[in-house]
Amino acid sequence: MSTANRAIKAKPEALPDFLSEDLNNSKVVRLSGVDSNSMQHLAPGEALTLASLPAGEISVPLEFWLENKEELLNREARVALQLAGKEQAEDIVEQLNDIDMVVLTFVNFVDGRSYSDAYKLRTRLGFSGEIRAVGDVHFDQLGFLARVGVDAFELSDDEDHEYALKAFKEFSEVYQPSADGKPLIFSRRRVVH
Repeated sequence: MSTANRAIKAKPEALPDFLSEDLNNSKVVRLSGVDSNSMQHLAPGEALTLASLPAGEISVPLEFWLENKEELLNREARVALQLAGKEQAEDIVEQLNDIDMVVLTFVNFVDGRSYSDAYKLRTRLGFSGEIRAVGDVHFDQLGFLARVGVDAFELSDDEDHEYALKAFKEFSEVYQPSADGKPLIFSRRRVVH
């Protein structure tokens, strides 16, 4: 095999699939509109300890949640559970009764694992709380993420949040079933005899 062919077949170095730094966007886009946002998403690492937690609403990585569940449940402010790409919806089944928000972390917008997790949370696991997408989330993804069950989206503060609402109306018809239960375009066909 020539050097050129080896370069073509080489896989790019994998990105970490969890937040690498704390994230706090000022707005959240919902299917119904744009709201202010007070949720701070904490990145895993040695600096993340119970003593270092900021006041207010936070989301924490799954491993930190599992190690500190009782203390986190006793906080006055809302605590959400982050699900990184390497983790699966099935990994948090036992936690679903204790939380009302799952945060799906998108480190790279081309990673589709969180789409599957959102779908599983809504359909197979019956999670009715908020599913929020954070990180590398873009306009082009919003409609598809909403179809699989995501109902809140944090775009970077330099994005046009009001314009992002148009993403939910881009496609008036759907061809595949999904968690949103929209009727398929085929169901509107008239039967011709």
